[in-house]
Amino acid sequence: MSIDSRLFTLEQLVNQDDAAWCFNVPIYQRLYVWGDDQIKTLLTDMANAFDRGEDQFFLGGALLVEKPSEQDRLKGLRRFDLIDGQQRFTTLWMLSTVAIWNQVMGDFSRVVLKDSVIPRLHFSIREQVSTFLASMMPGKSGASPEIPDTQSMREAQQLMASFKQSYKRADGKPVDDEYLKELASFVYRKVSLVLTQVPEGMDLNKLFEVINNRGIQLQHHEILKARLLRDIPAESRSRYAALWNACADMSGFVERNLCQDTQLEAHRLGDLYSKGQLLHAVAVHGLLSRRVEAAQVESAERLTLESIVNGADPKFDNGSATIAMDEGEAPWARSIIGFPLFLLHVLRIWLKEQGQPDLPRVLDRHLLTLFEAHLLQPAEPAQRNARAQGFIDLLWRMRVLWDEYAIKWVDQGDDEVHQICHTSISANDDKRYINRSRDNDLKQGMSLLQSMLYHSQEITTHYWLTPFLYFIHKHAQTVRGGVEEVERYYGFLCHLDNQLLGEVTSDPLVVRTRAFMNEPWRTAAALQFEAVLPCDYGVDFAHYWFYKLDFVLWHEQHRDHEAWGNFRFTAKNSVEHISPQSPQATDTNKVTSAWLNRFGNLALVSRSINSEYSNLPYNEKRQRFLNKRALEKRPDSLKMDLIYSNSEWGDAKAEAHQTAMLEAMRRHYQRDFCNR
Repeated sequence: MSIDSRLFTLEQLVNQDDAAWCFNVPIYQRLYVWGDDQIKTLLTDMANAFDRGEDQFFLGGALLVEKPSEQDRLKGLRRFDLIDGQQRFTTLWMLSTVAIWNQVMGDFSRVVLKDSVIPRLHFSIREQVSTFLASMMPGKSGASPEIPDTQSMREAQQLMASFKQSYKRADGKPVDDEYLKELASFVYRKVSLVLTQVPEGMDLNKLFEVINNRGIQLQHHEILKARLLRDIPAESRSRYAALWNACADMSGFVERNLCQDTQLEAHRLGDLYSKGQLLHAVAVHGLLSRRVEAAQVESAERLTLESIVNGADPKFDNGSATIAMDEGEAPWARSIIGFPLFLLHVLRIWLKEQGQPDLPRVLDRHLLTLFEAHLLQPAEPAQRNARAQGFIDLLWRMRVLWDEYAIKWVDQGDDEVHQICHTSISANDDKRYINRSRDNDLKQGMSLLQSMLYHSQEITTHYWLTPFLYFIHKHAQTVRGGVEEVERYYGFLCHLDNQLLGEVTSDPLVVRTRAFMNEPWRTAAALQFEAVLPCDYGVDFAHYWFYKLDFVLWHEQHRDHEAWGNFRFTAKNSVEHISPQSPQATDTNKVTSAWLNRFGNLALVSRSINSEYSNLPYNEKRQRFLNKRALEKRPDSLKMDLIYSNSEWGDAKAEAHQTAMLEAMRRHYQRDFCNR
């Protein structure tokens, strides 16, 4: 009953001497369920490791049970059930079937037998799923039937195929086919997994119980918290721990977290917010200190059972246990980034404030390494104390600003949308409480722009957040800013988007974003949209330009189109040809080859829409778009909304549309957002 754990690369799995290894997902395992964010994060993490020249990238582990059979032995096969880690393993397998990647990783996708070639991965008893896997193999023709069980896999494969357009290298160099081949070689030969083989006779029910109850692994940010608190005197440590804990829970809102953690009355923070002092950690420390003193007095004055029996009159404060007005409700808003990434953005701001060099990169997997190199260096006790307290106080301030001015994923019933939540104060028995709501038309433009940046930028870094948060930090006196203050932040973010992401430069984003912290209203020497958008790049157009154009159109024209007021950004990963690449013979609304792959004939859509539209004629695509628009009461794409306002399509219409879009972009880049 021995257990064997070994480290493998994908290349080592392929080149086993004893037999060919293949893997089966047993029937009790769920189907593939990874979504866009998980896949993007994995691909981006591996690409970042490759760009940094790392010699190995550790991806975690998987649990295996071998299922030997005489039939497999005669074929030269060893078959293993994947009992844990199959989502990650399946993602790697699918990546090996995607064009370009397959040229390097193809041997991982298949097992070559004497009389056949089979997929290295199989789903037990789910024949339609296994048929779909077989259809993904290179060289296979004919599509398998589309069934719900394979929907996530189809979407995942399309996302992987679009990685070339969505990934941005830190050095600014192109993500071309040669780069993808080198990256695929890194994944194939340097990405490692720990495969743990357990005996077939092991009690799997007991094993699953151990797996499901193994607890949450200590997070790096918890280790960092302990390191910082160790440098703070004992009498202050609990207050700083409370601030850290409130910031660390990125779901919900920071004031609610603090009340729940410390039993601080919610109206106390409401008073601070009303006075414009919630931003200031020193004011919150004052509340927490008084809370500790009150608790000590309460403990000293607590009546004994004997004194109550002897007639003492207990006095109860019915309001002292009030935590928050929504106590007991599940959070309806969640952060767009995790706490480790938030910490790194705050660290960049702290370093700027201290006059120290910036981080070389933002990478939450290296959280402790980056903090050790830039904040936790050896120093005298007094210096370490000031450093730790200063950083946590800044962390509190940035988290309050984050909740006030950054978008969150907001639960809207059947859907989640990006929104900056509205904050107000309500009074009850002369006590003031902070209220958060889902409705906030005041910040609609800033919400949409942040949503555009969220969807179009690298999900594991979001470098644009640092100069944006730093700008607000330097200008916010309170968090109760009116229209003028919100417009100022919105104007800066418009300027930042134009100049940071539109600049012709080879400097990495970490360098360029620090430059905007030094000089917020700096302008680029040259902008790239005039040179890029007239080209015929087809599906190789960076997705950013489609997202950007939709925001520009909304910013400029949303008051002129009734349905545009409800527009929102969603995840899109496929470049769609309005006039299809392989038009039907009956399609009279088509463009010539001169306009097929140009910006005027293209739009960015979701993978499901791309699959639905396929090579349909213009008129059929147009009707489907209009039907969906009427049903949802908003267009899925503003660029497509303008395109499908035309009853017919061809070279002249595509050229006119492209000219109009370039002019709209030009006007937006020429606006002076500094004086909003």
